[in-house]
Amino acid sequence: MNTKTLSCLGALATVIALTTAPLAHAQQVPQRGEERASPQASPTPPTTPVPRPFQDLDQNADGAISKDEAAVDPPLAQVFGTLDKDADGRLTPEEYAVHARQDNP
Repeated sequence: MNTKTLSCLGALATVIALTTAPLAHAQQVPQRGEERASPQASPTPPTTPVPRPFQDLDQNADGAISKDEAAVDPPLAQVFGTLDKDADGRLTPEEYAVHARQDNP
């Protein structure tokens, strides 16, 4: 190669280095107000809703949760029939405790 070719290649390499370096830097530095994601960061697992206290659901304080009272807690309302072992339409504290333990092992 002659000197002119080497000079052009050197100039071309310099131009490429100068134009790509800011792009590489821009990808590594977060913009103002943004956070950089850590490559090792794992996604946060979804949280299971904590069962409401029995006393909060037993709105009329009769010692049991009726279907109407359970309706304010969709996950409970969904399994109400399964939890109501004696099929009386009411959950006793013992029947409700099964639901609370299943949600919080």
